[in-house]
Amino acid sequence: MNLVYYAHSYRKPDADVVGFFSDLMRSERLVASLDPPSDHLNSAKPERHLGFTDGMVAVLTARDGGVSPYIGYEVSLCLRARKPLLVFVEDLLPGGLVPPRILQRRFSRRGLLRQLREHQHALKLLKSYIGDDPPAKYQPNIGRRRCLLVGLKDLQSQVADHVSAQLLDLGYDSVPLTGELTSCLYDDQLREKVTGADLSVAFIDAIGDRAEFFLGALHGNVIPSILLTANPSFPFHPRTPLEYQPRIVDYSSSENVTSTIATEITIFEEEYVDLQNQEKVQLYKELLMREASGFGQYEAKTRSIFVQELHMGDQNINYGQAGSIGRGSTGTINNYDKVWQQIAPSTDLNALADDLAQLRGALRQKANTVEEDRSVAEVAEAEADARNGNGPGALEKLAKAGRWVFDVAKDIGVQVAVGALKHALGL
Repeated sequence: MNLVYYAHSYRKPDADVVGFFSDLMRSERLVASLDPPSDHLNSAKPERHLGFTDGMVAVLTARDGGVSPYIGYEVSLCLRARKPLLVFVEDLLPGGLVPPRILQRRFSRRGLLRQLREHQHALKLLKSYIGDDPPAKYQPNIGRRRCLLVGLKDLQSQVADHVSAQLLDLGYDSVPLTGELTSCLYDDQLREKVTGADLSVAFIDAIGDRAEFFLGALHGNVIPSILLTANPSFPFHPRTPLEYQPRIVDYSSSENVTSTIATEITIFEEEYVDLQNQEKVQLYKELLMREASGFGQYEAKTRSIFVQELHMGDQNINYGQAGSIGRGSTGTINNYDKVWQQIAPSTDLNALADDLAQLRGALRQKANTVEEDRSVAEVAEAEADARNGNGPGALEKLAKAGRWVFDVAKDIGVQVAVGALKHALGL
């Protein structure tokens, strides 16, 4: 059985494309690995998910502003993990999105069936790299779960003790990483600690105990990592989704540090067995069992759970690409404080409020449905938040307003509002 990480858009306009490649994967006995249902993300979650798969199939579809940064991040994870990767790139997108050494094929929405043999051939090539029956992970850890700690000694002793005690309560042995340079490079026991870990928590501001060395080791080994920073002005990477970047915490507060760690570990540990609809879990289990046994036969209803029922339906299940869920949703980000921190230096709230007032007037003239009336109300509330100096609140209201509002904003040319809507909607 070949279990692959399927990275794709969750937008409704892309459902047919996603379904086509899902069916084509199944025709080659490449089983998409279910990602847990959640509207919360962190970097540890896809790192863990990727660790249980044999490779990745990614589908890059065209959208306003380029490809999804979430899919781009997942592709970068696969490259870092050195796992077999196949990327299908829509023919409307520019070149250079994926390194030329990576197996990739262009596709056309209107020519999918005509190109079927080319796409099927690419999947066969991917499968040849994975192998017909890839082995299980060699000698997995037989001890208790281990959580590595980077930069722990830079914390106050009371805070460090609370973190270690918390991890023990959560079922993890805490393993602080320390050592001189020669030990870091040549100590077999230290190497075993790193490579055999299940999770890590890294205080990335730490300067002692070779913290940067160990941070690089975690990154290079693709160990699921929860990254924390005490810098309220942390320079977030502009092209990486904020959910996958460090969480800002107060290192001096045990409560703040431990509550953040607890939340992030909950996200990391989410699994598909937590799906509310256990019938779908049972269908997925049946599919895995059939594939593992080599029978390779499955009912149509079993196959359909990947796209029609779980990925693209009205089940309000989100598998990591978006923060908002349900029919008509977009890639909304949940942590509006972090989004606002990123765009605040270039966004004037007074100018935003003026744009939103103009936009609200245009929307009122165009609104014809109850949903559109609600969107107008959200824009009005966002305008009020902007005038009151509440940037995160304005972004949250704009996220609820939806794509229709964004399209009208572009049409009437209110550029400040367009920029804020882009970030709020994750476009």
